[in-house]
Amino acid sequence: MTTDPNPYRLARVVIPSAYRIFLTPDLSTFTFTGRVEIDVEVHQPITELTLHARDLKLGAATVSRQGTSYRSHDHRLDETYETATFLFDQEIPAGPAVVEIAFEGVLNDQLRGFYRSQYTDDAGVTHTIATTQFENTDARRAFPCWDEPAFKATYQVNLTVPSDLAVYSNSPETANTDLGNGQRSVSFAPTMVMSTYLVAFVVGPFDETAPVDVDGVPLRVVFPRGKGHLTAVALEAGEFALRFFADYFDIAYPGDKLDMIAVPDFAAGAMENLGCITYRESALLVDSAQASLPEIERVAEVVAHEIAHMWFGDLVTMQWWEGIWLNEAFATFMSVLCVDAYRPQWKLWVRFGADRDASLQIDGLHATRPIEYEVVSPSDTRGMFDLLTYEKGGSVLRMLEQFLGAETFRDGIRVYLKRHMYANTVTTDLWDALEEVSRQPVRDMMNSWILQGGHPLISLSQGTLHQSPFAYGAARGASAIGSSWYAPVLTRSLNGGETHRHLLRDEPIKVVDEPPVVINAGGSGVFRSRYDTPELATLTARFGELDELERATHVADSWALLLSNQISWADFLSVARGLGDVDEPTPWTAVAGAFDYVHRALTTQQRPALVAVARDVFAPQFRRLSWTKRPGESELAPQVRATAISVLGALVEDPEIQSGAVERFEAGAVEGDLARAILRVVAHQNRPGDYETFLERYRSAVTPQDAQRYQWYGLSEFPDESVALDAAEKCFSEFRNQDSAIVLGLLTRNATSGPAVWRYVTGRWADAMARFPENSHVRLTLGLSTFITDAAFADAVADFHTRNPITGGQRTVEQEIERMRVGVAFTRAIRAQFT
Repeated sequence: MTTDPNPYRLARVVIPSAYRIFLTPDLSTFTFTGRVEIDVEVHQPITELTLHARDLKLGAATVSRQGTSYRSHDHRLDETYETATFLFDQEIPAGPAVVEIAFEGVLNDQLRGFYRSQYTDDAGVTHTIATTQFENTDARRAFPCWDEPAFKATYQVNLTVPSDLAVYSNSPETANTDLGNGQRSVSFAPTMVMSTYLVAFVVGPFDETAPVDVDGVPLRVVFPRGKGHLTAVALEAGEFALRFFADYFDIAYPGDKLDMIAVPDFAAGAMENLGCITYRESALLVDSAQASLPEIERVAEVVAHEIAHMWFGDLVTMQWWEGIWLNEAFATFMSVLCVDAYRPQWKLWVRFGADRDASLQIDGLHATRPIEYEVVSPSDTRGMFDLLTYEKGGSVLRMLEQFLGAETFRDGIRVYLKRHMYANTVTTDLWDALEEVSRQPVRDMMNSWILQGGHPLISLSQGTLHQSPFAYGAARGASAIGSSWYAPVLTRSLNGGETHRHLLRDEPIKVVDEPPVVINAGGSGVFRSRYDTPELATLTARFGELDELERATHVADSWALLLSNQISWADFLSVARGLGDVDEPTPWTAVAGAFDYVHRALTTQQRPALVAVARDVFAPQFRRLSWTKRPGESELAPQVRATAISVLGALVEDPEIQSGAVERFEAGAVEGDLARAILRVVAHQNRPGDYETFLERYRSAVTPQDAQRYQWYGLSEFPDESVALDAAEKCFSEFRNQDSAIVLGLLTRNATSGPAVWRYVTGRWADAMARFPENSHVRLTLGLSTFITDAAFADAVADFHTRNPITGGQRTVEQEIERMRVGVAFTRAIRAQFT
């Protein structure tokens, strides 16, 4: 599906096979010098040599072949295509050769390429780190290279660094030479054949855990000095994941060692560099005694996600960037599969149901996109790192696995990986392997899910299943929602019996299950479900007989139907009440979110009626669970307790709940699953001095999770414009680059102060675009979808963001604008139901 020829892709005239990279970073001047030697095969005589380079000062290129050297007399740079073309007076003949180029660069503060990161230790000393982030096309900012996934090669890295600093790369260290001048030279073994975006090198004041031998693979967690006590969860999860995936794929780990490195400044969650995975600190380091269960789960899940990439992405790699969705979707699916095996009591597939629903909330918009689409330029690729790639893509793979059967699916994956080891693939290579093993029409089925946007609404009426496209409302223009899907639908009777598999297409299918029938049996289908009134009434009466994921899915689908004006608030409320006393965080969180959204939509005069219902729904849960752990309660019960406290304290404004939260806040007892609920309730009260206390606790936080609680989630809950605007200013003057755009986006979601923060940010738009990393710009628009009560303001917001597009992220902005308009329509509809 790639444009041919694509001007952003290099001609395959010269093909690299091995790199030898020599780098000397200067952490005091934030610069680096380097040299690269590249073994290549020249396929036809050339007088010009083109490869990728950006933000580098380049010396001449020398090409050596059979004892003859050819030196370039000039080079030209193309800023659009990010290439350097070296010009030679003599023709270079075809055959094997070595290219050598010297270069200089800057350790930037934009969290991409070869960049700098800084932190201040407990003694107040500032330390600088040099680290890398090359996905998707930023290796070219660190060394000249053929920076495309299909140009696989080996990489031998050599770094000259201050003697007191640690240094890491993809492979084991092979030489360490003291240069006698306060510097040392460290060399690493050549990597396996892989793509440029997976190369990594990290320099700084790090310590590491003792290596754990995982069936011959040394595994370590690397951390900024002083944070070793936060590594146990990641180390244990990593050890489990390495063994789990080696067994699942039936292929040994493809690297020689595995270091998992916590970096103080990191734009994403983590990066799957072979043998040298880099992480945001909050995704790797955690204190299990103080963290909430979701925070611990996140560390285990991100660790598993990145380790899954060692096989699916690193060993076998997409040919071009439109295939990145499969890398990320598969790692998302595999991480849940792995962690579910690691800790079954966490019931991660139920929690993943919420992730699936988050993706469908986007996918029900006319501004959605296909999971896979044509990628031409690097900026096209940036738009792929979103919910539709990770969560919808992962959900589609889970749906396929459940339809084919877990063992059949696994066997197809093994065929695919073994067939394409060390090579590049396109998406259909995977479908072909699964089709070969399963004898099912996998290619046709999956093409209907990945090559068009949207998803179906599967309805059950009088014992018959039929599908139609789901949308939250009518299209205002062109729609990316498809028309028909090969929909794998599992059904079962609540009276027992086997689960039946259906492949629903355009023609309706009669179900053979005895009523009442569950449409999305097991809850893994990537679609919305709707029942006719008789079926729904029966199902609601027997809600407790659904399994946990089926219940969570039914709640999520009911909210989607309410938001799209297909059922009433009373209908949704009957489903919410049907939860009874289950200790299941996923559906309760969805219900709490629905109450918050409706509360935002209603007028001041209408809100007391909603508050009374919220008290009626959530007060029994708090009475049942109280503030403290009950003997014998499940690991998941504290999350339900926290949800009840959050709703009762911030939406209902129950004085006893509010005073209980304040008491714990003042005592410093803000930890575990209750932490965010306590902070939300305290911030909502907006007491004098609390904002300053939040800031101080953020600044002095001893764990990454504690810092995020106060900064990301706490500051955005104060219903005070002056407080919000002060926090917004700190995003430009104090907070880390990795956090600022996220915090601003969260601040704009506040029902009281959000519009004022949006005006502040858009008033400094040029400053924000220049200051914050480019791949974080889209996070500034996180709050757009919450501007639902003022249609004129919504129009002004849409107009601004249409006139000021975000490179690589505008499709996401358009989705947020459409969500905002859906919300404006919902506000009109829901207010009519409360008159």
